[in-house]
Amino acid sequence: MKTSGTAIKKILIPLLFVTIITIVYALVFTLSEFADSPYSSLKDFLVLAFQWVSIAVGTFGLLYLFSINKYVFAVTFPLLVTFSTFLAYFRYTVNATLTPMTIELALINDLRTNMQVVSWQLIFLMLLAIAISVAVVWLRWKKVNFTRPLLHLIVAVGIIFMTNSLIPQLKRPLTQRMPYSIYYTFKTYFEIRDVAAEQRDTFTSEAVADSDSLVVVFVIGESLRSDHLQINGYERETTPYLVKEDNIVMLTDIYTEACFTHTSVPHIMTQADSLNPQKAYNEQSFVTIFNNAGFRTTWIANQESVSTYAYFMNECDTLIYVNGSKSVYTFDKWLDEDILPYLEDELQDSNPTQLHIVHSIGSHWWYNSHYTDEFERYKPVVMSRVVSSNTQEEMINSYDNTILYTDYFIKNTIDLIRDKKAILVYLSDHGESLGEDGYFLHGTDRPELHYPAAFVWYSDKYAQSFPDHIDNLKNNSGKRYRSDYLFHSIIDAADITTEYKNPQLSIFR
Repeated sequence: MKTSGTAIKKILIPLLFVTIITIVYALVFTLSEFADSPYSSLKDFLVLAFQWVSIAVGTFGLLYLFSINKYVFAVTFPLLVTFSTFLAYFRYTVNATLTPMTIELALINDLRTNMQVVSWQLIFLMLLAIAISVAVVWLRWKKVNFTRPLLHLIVAVGIIFMTNSLIPQLKRPLTQRMPYSIYYTFKTYFEIRDVAAEQRDTFTSEAVADSDSLVVVFVIGESLRSDHLQINGYERETTPYLVKEDNIVMLTDIYTEACFTHTSVPHIMTQADSLNPQKAYNEQSFVTIFNNAGFRTTWIANQESVSTYAYFMNECDTLIYVNGSKSVYTFDKWLDEDILPYLEDELQDSNPTQLHIVHSIGSHWWYNSHYTDEFERYKPVVMSRVVSSNTQEEMINSYDNTILYTDYFIKNTIDLIRDKKAILVYLSDHGESLGEDGYFLHGTDRPELHYPAAFVWYSDKYAQSFPDHIDNLKNNSGKRYRSDYLFHSIIDAADITTEYKNPQLSIFR
């Protein structure tokens, strides 16, 4: 009996040790990434609590694995706790989270710039974290003994595998929250770097800009469906600014094959089509053609960088991240008007021919984050991040408020180029489900996702220089086009001569 009790005690002490440090880690660090999660009922709270518990179980597996060998634990645990303290501090104070963009910015900024985010409070907390983690390491060395390490290893790996692979619904929440987010964010960052460094020599022939001065702005919209625009006949006044613009042409029947951002953006940036979808992932985009024609090119990103289109972002002369510390699991304001100062600065460049690609956050879920209070015209709005807890009316109201704000953002963008010889092309990556057959957002392929909003605005100076383009654009506005039109049309709009342009696919012909 005594031997049996001793054996059980030897097993229970390590498990108790790992359980305690897991609970503390989950309460101090993982919980920081739930602090701003909106919920409106006990049910919603329980959903979030279940998610937190599931992540804590995954954390238990990881800390269990680290703890088996005391030398491994002595290295990994202080590093994990100290870095987690750093991340939690910024999550609580400025609601910033670790993303591939923040890693990129930290690496490209000089030491002086990076040190500007360091405060005495942060230094104190990190020193405290080091002290506590060293004390825990001492406890592990002196008081905790893992007998049968192979058995412990099998159990720990099993828990990690279960939480990471066997429950698909938990995969993304787990990878987006500490501690797993540390690994997965760096993994994504290096994947993006690898894609950006690929050798793609698609467009080797000459490209010539036939205009000596021209500004082209391409706005990549987000989740904006065509039938919710007032200017397209929607019963609500969602585009009060656009309806006042004389020089705007709506493209009312655009069909996109891809209905998710990571597949749609590569498709519209390249020569990819339904017969040649692979071109979206192994060819250069129209950015290179603009570069070859002497245009200064800029990509201003208000979305997370994704490996499927990171190459195209890095084709540009300048790549700017706006709100780079935001992710889909932050719920404070994430606004497209933050783009405007960067665009205004880029427009001051001395090069008379310019291409500016603006990747907006638009109407992405969580809708309430993407418009300011003054644009909350339609009420009631969503109150919970758990989609099923909101009514269809609330979902549509919040969604339509994002369109009101997008209308305002586009109007301000137009104002920056109104007096130039300029053209603005807008194409949303896909639409959005708003309760049709019980579906919401864009997690499942649905008919309504394939009809994105699209339009073209042109300045008076542009119309004077290209009257045939404008006449053809107006004549083609009601025709059905696949999103394949974008590649050829934007080159045509820029007055670039190149053998890679197919005039038959241009909306300006």
